[in-house]
Amino acid sequence: MREEPQRIDGRLEATLRVPDVDPAAIVVIAHALPTHGGTMRTPIMAAIARACAARGWYALRFNFRGVGESAGTWSGGRDEPDDLAAAVAHARAVGRGLPLALVGYSFGAFAVLAYLARGGRAEAVALVGIGTKDVNFAPRKLPLIPPGTFIVAAEHDQFGTPDELRAIVPDARIAVVKGVDHFFVGKRDEVGELVADELARTLPVPSHLP
Repeated sequence: MREEPQRIDGRLEATLRVPDVDPAAIVVIAHALPTHGGTMRTPIMAAIARACAARGWYALRFNFRGVGESAGTWSGGRDEPDDLAAAVAHARAVGRGLPLALVGYSFGAFAVLAYLARGGRAEAVALVGIGTKDVNFAPRKLPLIPPGTFIVAAEHDQFGTPDELRAIVPDARIAVVKGVDHFFVGKRDEVGELVADELARTLPVPSHLP
C-alpha cells in the first residue's frame, strides 16, 4: 500500500492510503481534538488507516481547519463538521461509485455524529473513544447516537468508562479494549482491527487480497 498527499477544497491537508488491490470502498477518518494534540498523523489514526487499506479500501485522513497545513481557524467544533462534509465529497470523487464509511476518534467521533445529524450519509460508521465527560472531566450531554451504532471504548477511559457509556447509550454496540485509557497506547492496532471488522460487515472486501 502507499500514501498519496491530497488537498481538499484547496484548503484542507489530507492523505490517502491506497491498498495494493483495486479499492472496493473508501473510508474517511476524522481525528481527535486538535487543542490536545489531535491530528491526522497520530498513531491511532495511522493504525485505523492501515487496517482499512489492508481490507482493500482507500483510507482518507484529513486535518480539520487550522491543524497542520489546513487553512482556517479552529472553531471549537461549530464548523468542523463542514470540513468533514468536504472530506466526504472529496472521497466520493476519488472513489467514484464506491461505498463510503466514516470513522471518528474522540472529537472526530462527535464531528461524525454532527455531520450525520445534519443529513450527511455513509454506508457504514464506526466510532472510537466517545467521552461522556469533557476535557475538564465534567459530565457532557451526548448528541443523538443512533441505535446500533458501533463504538470502540477503552476499559479505563478517563473521559468515560464503557459502563458509563452504556448507561447513556444502551442501544449502542460497544467493543471494549482492555487495559488502556482514552489514548489506547499499546492497543492501537487492535482498535484498527475492530474498526475494520465492523466496517467489513457492510463494505465489500476483495476476495483477491494479497
